[in-house]
Amino acid sequence: MSYKALYRTYRPQSFNEVIGQKTIVQTLMNALNENKISHAYLFAGPRGTGKTTMARLLAKSLNCSEGFGHQCNKCENCLSISQGNHPDVIEIDAASNRGIDDIRDLIENVKYSPIMGRYKVYIIDEVHMLTNEAFNALLKTLEEPPSNVIFILATTEPHKLMPTIMSRLQRYDFEKVSDKEIISRVKEILKKENVTYEDQAIEELVSLADGGVRDTLSMLDQAIVYSQNNITLLSIQDLFSLTSKSEKIKILLSLQNKDIASLNSLLDNFASRGVNIKKLNEDLLTIFKDILISKVSSDTSLLKVLDQEDLNKLNFSVKEVQKDIDILLTLSSQLRLLDNPRSLLEIALLKMLPSEEKVVKEEIKVEEKQKVEEKKVVEETKPAETPKSMNIKPLVTKGNIIEFNEDDIINIMVQASKSFKDEIKVKTSNLQDLLPIENLGLYISTLKMAIPSICSPKFIVYVSKLDSIVSKINLKENQEGFKYILKAKIGKSPSLICLKESDYIDYVNHYKSLYSIRKLPEPKEINIDCDLNIVTPTEALFNELEKGE
Repeated sequence: MSYKALYRTYRPQSFNEVIGQKTIVQTLMNALNENKISHAYLFAGPRGTGKTTMARLLAKSLNCSEGFGHQCNKCENCLSISQGNHPDVIEIDAASNRGIDDIRDLIENVKYSPIMGRYKVYIIDEVHMLTNEAFNALLKTLEEPPSNVIFILATTEPHKLMPTIMSRLQRYDFEKVSDKEIISRVKEILKKENVTYEDQAIEELVSLADGGVRDTLSMLDQAIVYSQNNITLLSIQDLFSLTSKSEKIKILLSLQNKDIASLNSLLDNFASRGVNIKKLNEDLLTIFKDILISKVSSDTSLLKVLDQEDLNKLNFSVKEVQKDIDILLTLSSQLRLLDNPRSLLEIALLKMLPSEEKVVKEEIKVEEKQKVEEKKVVEETKPAETPKSMNIKPLVTKGNIIEFNEDDIINIMVQASKSFKDEIKVKTSNLQDLLPIENLGLYISTLKMAIPSICSPKFIVYVSKLDSIVSKINLKENQEGFKYILKAKIGKSPSLICLKESDYIDYVNHYKSLYSIRKLPEPKEINIDCDLNIVTPTEALFNELEKGE
């Protein structure tokens, strides 16, 4: 008999075996007990979190011979569903059956009565891949299917579903499963498989899966084969191109000692091994969190990675740690949005060298003591032709929000230019020379926490992981300060808006979807109101600068 993958062997066969998703399990069990079954469900969430498994369990509960709501796993119905050959439980992969003809065939078969069970259950996986025509054909059937038909739609991208479809479904959002629950499950499986392991190895493996049970078990399969039934931390690090704790400590010591040669040697070694840069960045963030915890507490049990011996080697101040965490968080965003991970890591590490501390102190000083210190710096450092006061209002955190929608963002994307984006990134990479200008410090520090990602002639869309940064950039009251920075650096003053990283990814996916089916809109005037509709001094200020020149 051929080998059966772990994620298939240990797929939950009843609601009681499901790990995570407790709220969803309880809600479905209550609905079954009270006979309050919906005609159509949407299971949405990250990959490998149990959406299809839950759909099959619901199908069992509807058709088990022991009675409604049971999952005996002994009767013909339960066994057939487990084996994937039940005639009344039809699984459809929308990625490969996405056209209107496929959906018409489905609709034609819906009207026929169940053959074995009480209900016909249609499980449509990756349903967001259906074409618009296929969705429209499915609408009426979804709204009023026969009484003995249940639809369960599963997707990792619910934002791509039409609102008319969403309104006809009962939605359940699946979450990533906690590392603790997955670790417990993995250890149970390894015990049954007679595989020995190190606890640290399992913890490292599970952290790689990022809350996905299926991904964990797929990697566990690899680890068992690679390590020959004895999973060690070293084998996990070798198999998945990870770095050891000692190597990460060496990175920090190189930074601490400003030893660039040693740092470059480490990075060359990582490159030759194909080290997972994203995971390395996450590990460094965890280490800096440990250092920060050690500064405020003597309880070493709170530390996740470091021990007291490690802490004795590392001599970072609280401000240095906070600065380095900010740099690594920015790197985390960039790694998701951009290519060339090694270059991004090298730049981030160079920014983390202690020599950068002076710049950080200047930024903090500007933000905290603007009224007292900045005027003095302006007088001492700005050229004679630059006005002593720019009359730029201080950055605010509350005010009038710039309103825009998905169509606006897609329209900006259509008109965007990669060359213009590259120009903006280069010319705004160093904003330190603008710090002395009164009230500009907070604008600069805010802009440095976002990435210019969509750049058209009249609008620049920045992206940030932090809600506070998004809200500040999207206030009309702050547009003048941000426009001034762009005018000073690139000679133009387009309007700025900002997106959360997750929203940006959704918009990009939507753009790609429209592009793939050749339905991108024609470029048109972008009507996003970014001004307070009052006369601002910005243009006058630049006129004054030009006269001075």
